[in-house]
Amino acid sequence: MSVMKNLMIFIGPKGTFDTGISKLANDYGQMAKVQIENSLALGWKAKDILLFTNFGFEYGPIKASVLKGANFIYQLPRTSKINGIIKLFEKGLIKKGELYWFHDLDAFQLAPITESELDLGDADMAMANYGRFKRYNTGSIFFKSSSKDIFYKIGEIVYKKNIDEEKALELLEAKDRKIKRRIKTINKTYNFTAFNLKPSYKRAIKPIKVVHFHPLARIRQLKIEKPLDYFKGENYMGIPLLTERLIKIFKYHRIR
Repeated sequence: MSVMKNLMIFIGPKGTFDTGISKLANDYGQMAKVQIENSLALGWKAKDILLFTNFGFEYGPIKASVLKGANFIYQLPRTSKINGIIKLFEKGLIKKGELYWFHDLDAFQLAPITESELDLGDADMAMANYGRFKRYNTGSIFFKSSSKDIFYKIGEIVYKKNIDEEKALELLEAKDRKIKRRIKTINKTYNFTAFNLKPSYKRAIKPIKVVHFHPLARIRQLKIEKPLDYFKGENYMGIPLLTERLIKIFKYHRIR
């Protein structure tokens, strides 16, 4: 298997990074720049950083590939990424023998990740769940080309049931035990969120590899007004969850 690919997809409704959802959540252009700088600092080669958007974008050595025909889902904006991944399969851009790490623009890598530590074996896909309940968090997905049918089936359920991709995957697993066996559950360290902080931190392999949060958008369910401060250490456990490198990149882009 060749070098893992760092895959990011952003499908915007207006042909820009503006989602139209809220002013604070419209800073995905900044998030893309942070992702690029952070990935390069962690040792990713530019050729292995794959950014797809439905509009032109370029930052440093990375130029986004324009992905035409991937529709934005207005009622379920986050689920648009599934359309993006399906479109990559349709265009033959997901290659056999390669491992892809798809992650949201607000899922930030903190430490190197190797294929050997993931140990997918015969599994076609790997994700962490939410911890307290077993639903997978699709903000960070490791997958092979053999997962094509899984993504297609998720997409079908999303449109048929008008539900997000995580609920769709949950229904798919419940219905098809064969697919359930093809998906590996990996440690929370590969998609660490603010939810269930204490038990999640206890279970997470250290150092934490990926933190998943938007630094400027409040986390309503947890009543966290300033997520960046929370992840810096202003949480009820008093534990810093970010590296100094990432904090410096945030500051450079005036994210504070």
